[in-house]
Amino acid sequence: MMTTRDTLAWAFIIMKKRVRGKLMNTLITKSIFASAIAISVVACGSSGGGGGDLAGIGGSGFVSSGSITGFGSVFVNGVEFETDSATFDIEGVSGLQSDLAIGMVVKVDGTINNDGITGIASNISFNDELQGPVAAPPGEADIVYDVDRVSATFFVFGTKIVIDSSATSFDVDDGVSLPLNAVFDFDTIALNNNVEISGFFDANGVIQATRIELKDINFDPDSEVEIKGNIINLSGFIFNIGSLRIDATNAVPKDLPNGLQNGQQVEVKGTYDVASNTVIASKVEADDDGAEDTDEFEVEGIITNYDSSNDTFTVSGIAVDASSLNLTAGTLMNNLLIEVDGSISNGVLIAEKIELKGGDIKVHANVSSSNQSTNSFEVEPLPGQPTITVTINSSTQIDGDGIENVGQALTKLFGTPGFVEVRGLDDGSDGIIALEIDIKGDVDKVQVQGFATAADGDSTNGTMTVLGVTFNFVSATDFEIDSDVEGVDDTNMLPGQVNTLIADIRAGITPQLVNIEDEEVGKGDNIIGTADGIEVKSP
Repeated sequence: MMTTRDTLAWAFIIMKKRVRGKLMNTLITKSIFASAIAISVVACGSSGGGGGDLAGIGGSGFVSSGSITGFGSVFVNGVEFETDSATFDIEGVSGLQSDLAIGMVVKVDGTINNDGITGIASNISFNDELQGPVAAPPGEADIVYDVDRVSATFFVFGTKIVIDSSATSFDVDDGVSLPLNAVFDFDTIALNNNVEISGFFDANGVIQATRIELKDINFDPDSEVEIKGNIINLSGFIFNIGSLRIDATNAVPKDLPNGLQNGQQVEVKGTYDVASNTVIASKVEADDDGAEDTDEFEVEGIITNYDSSNDTFTVSGIAVDASSLNLTAGTLMNNLLIEVDGSISNGVLIAEKIELKGGDIKVHANVSSSNQSTNSFEVEPLPGQPTITVTINSSTQIDGDGIENVGQALTKLFGTPGFVEVRGLDDGSDGIIALEIDIKGDVDKVQVQGFATAADGDSTNGTMTVLGVTFNFVSATDFEIDSDVEGVDDTNMLPGQVNTLIADIRAGITPQLVNIEDEEVGKGDNIIGTADGIEVKSP
């Protein structure tokens, strides 16, 4: 069996190629871990995926920092913020909601309602992480794609950037005119593009990009650039950020009452002289990621500077103290993508709730057998088809009617649980490492979501295999494409699109994350094993 550290490392969706698409969450709260059995339980009444009571719900002065996942209003960290009376700050300049886009990492000031999923924004601010020309990794001639073309790597001013075919959003600045029929996306980003990058720094100083915007097709000396980092080698108005030379002789300073100092974190804007590897700065300002004290604060980001001795770490520049959660050893580590909720005291976020983000694999089915000695059980989506192994670890959240503590959860799960809903991570062998289990008891519709490994037929009749389970489909099966954006409806697939999907799966072209649903008898088509709906989650 995998160790806790091995399995949790997979929760970082941008780094692991088979964990892609929409983000699912698993919840870590105070005093819910039982060290003797290494699983966590949420009391009856809370909902899965981070649906339990948020710390400080209903108060004023709520601050949320994270990537935008949807519009209508603005969705950040699972909360829909109404923006009718909000102001917008885009790179230090007053803007509009239309200046925002999916994947931008923003800070929302406002209030949150008692339901915990809606709120009112008073201000939304956006600052990118980096802007400059795309360069190849050292020793390479071009952008480097992984073997499945799911992720790719390039550099900007010496900073490594990782993009993901489904987790990174791509956009083009309004001032850029692309050639006829040209697009800017994961497959067409090119060397010397001038790009603006939004995302999260990981523990290795790599930016895991949530959004890339094309600012200029071809970088030139007049292209604006931006870079953040610590001042080193300061001499007068000349200094370095990493290996990049900064000439701030004619720069306008901002929020630097004591002038430039070594070790100071700054944001620099200007133009770039390629020959001398120098940014000619037009503005240098303090870049303080800290936060003012507040009772309600949540932040999304990647764990860095993790200290296992006291469960302290940094997320998106915010110091976090999670010691009061009494976490099981190995639960947290560097490079996990998480959301932390709590209060800010003396510049430190005192964690009251942590959500691990990741886990696109799921199954809704009956439990056929269990083995408490291996912390695992089997589910059987379809009679006569292979079962799916579900493994429990210290991240697993268990919920269900009548479950109020760990003992009840184990008794139910390894007794006669009946029908369960499981979300988790692909273990690489058609099994699931469970992040969340909801014990339903009564039979509901069978559902299997994972990466399709086989498909045959055409849009009128055929089969598709996910997690080792093969479903039939017919002309009446609803094929849809998941919008992957909150508030936006899915779209129906045309027969030609279905045929292309089947051909791509058969040819092994880009992993296809799909969700297959089969209603119980009396609903749907009444035929067990024939899919009522197939939804494509990626790419």
